[in-house]
Amino acid sequence: MAQKYGFFQYLRLKTIVMLLRTWLRFSSRDKIRRDQALVPRDVKHERVKIPSRESGRYILVDIYYPPGFSSSASPSPRPLPPVLVNWHGSGFIFPLLGTDALFSSRMARETGTVVVDADYRKGPETPFPGPLHDAEDALRWVGTQSYRFDTTRVGVCGFSAGANLALTAATSLRKNLQGLVDIRIALVNYGLLDLAADPESKKVPHPINAHPIWALHLFNDCYAPDVESRTDPAVSPSFAQPEEFPPTVALLSAEGDTLWPEANTLAKNLKSSGVPMRIVNRIFEGVPHAFDKGTEEGTVAWERREEAYELMATLLEQSFDI
Repeated sequence: MAQKYGFFQYLRLKTIVMLLRTWLRFSSRDKIRRDQALVPRDVKHERVKIPSRESGRYILVDIYYPPGFSSSASPSPRPLPPVLVNWHGSGFIFPLLGTDALFSSRMARETGTVVVDADYRKGPETPFPGPLHDAEDALRWVGTQSYRFDTTRVGVCGFSAGANLALTAATSLRKNLQGLVDIRIALVNYGLLDLAADPESKKVPHPINAHPIWALHLFNDCYAPDVESRTDPAVSPSFAQPEEFPPTVALLSAEGDTLWPEANTLAKNLKSSGVPMRIVNRIFEGVPHAFDKGTEEGTVAWERREEAYELMATLLEQSFDI
């Protein structure tokens, strides 16, 4: 059931979000340019529109192809490549499709995986479940491309709010996707996984450029205005049952980010559940939330990004039997 706002609540949230979007458009330019300059030139990509469940409405996706792979719609005699579907960070409010271009192109080049970097609607204009519906529709579209991609080798990935969608897709949505895609791995990067937890309680010993409390409240309110819904595993994947998780779950966090404790708690709960799965729990020291975006060479963040991307590439290769 779609969540709704009161009129004045929506007006307040919309005003704040519009101001923040304007600020971000200017403040993030240099970071985006730095990452774009590092995108491998031998990785081809295209932006396409894929259908949503609503007639006439489409979802934008950027598809990154491994070097040498043909994006032609005609069948290929070569073995079909696996697929990684990624959702960008946003705080559930920022239109940031394309900011994972470096990650997506690196994974395509280093693992031979086709990466589908998918957009989704944002709050407060479209709260839960709209963004999650878009995530499911993207995976359903992948399931229709079995002549181009190996839909038995599918991974999901996300950053921040996108990590919430990725992990929810790998848990609550998996039963809806059986027979269409086989999700083998979830890569969860500094995810907002527990919206039920009071933002005031989200503290870490060594915060670095941490989200202010008001921003965490804003993210929660824009995505899930119905407070009682926030313990629903479809809203907060931390509440999903262990048996719902895919064979491999990688929870990658940043030491300076106030969100790492919820990922850490989830990893411990999954490890102690007795359900057979591979859990990778890594907290990267000395870096903040979104540490891999727009980093400069020679910095700690640059080193941690390289470590994180190398780890995720290895996990993809292992999960996809590459």
